[in-house]
Amino acid sequence: MELLRDNLGDAAAYSLVGVALFVLGFLALDLVTPGRLRNLIWLEHNRNAVMLATAQVIGLSIVLVAGIRDSLMLELWRGLLYTVAYVVLAIAVMMWSFVLIDWLTPGKLGTLLLDDDEHPAGWICGAVFIGVGAVIGAALLF
Repeated sequence: MELLRDNLGDAAAYSLVGVALFVLGFLALDLVTPGRLRNLIWLEHNRNAVMLATAQVIGLSIVLVAGIRDSLMLELWRGLLYTVAYVVLAIAVMMWSFVLIDWLTPGKLGTLLLDDDEHPAGWICGAVFIGVGAVIGAALLF
């Protein structure tokens, strides 16, 4: 029973930190995209915005899982701090990649992605977000 209690406590702590990090990632994504991302997703049902935010959640989830897996032998607070550091790094790299893609491609990427029409550039940015998560996650596991 003691092991179950400890594991439930650890799972709750990582879950709360994970949700907070997802919110931080969403806020960061909102900063680099035009308009209010929350409104674009929940009120306007913009598919490009939904796809981009979904790809970010997938990429950040990969880093969260790898961070938790890699910090199992640490005290809980150290494991949480370790995981937070890597997820914040992933958020920063994802936002940098968005700005870099915008700079390297014609047109204004944020405007293209958040138009009502689906734009293929959203798939590229989404794939990059998932790739960033996979690379950082892989770095943690090896």
